[in-house]
Amino acid sequence: MKEIQVGDRIEIKDRKDWPNPPGYLLANSEGEVTSVGKEDGFVTIHLKKTNSAIPLETTLVLRLENVEKIEPVVK
Repeated sequence: MKEIQVGDRIEIKDRKDWPNPPGYLLANSEGEVTSVGKEDGFVTIHLKKTNSAIPLETTLVLRLENVEKIEPVVK
C-alpha cells in the first residue's frame, strides 16, 4: 500500500460489511487528506466527489485500511 500523506487524493474502498443506510453510499467516493494518524490508523479527509447524500467538503474520519491513494492524472 502506498503511504498516504496530507494533500493526497484518496478513494474510499468498497467493503462487503460497509454500513449502508439510505442515501449514504460512501464506497468509491473521493476526498483530499487533511490529516493522517498513523499511530491510531485513521485519516481525516474533505469529501470532494461522492454519490452519497453527504455534502461535498464534509470532513470525514476513516480507517486507513478503508482508503487508497489515487495517483494524479498526468496530462
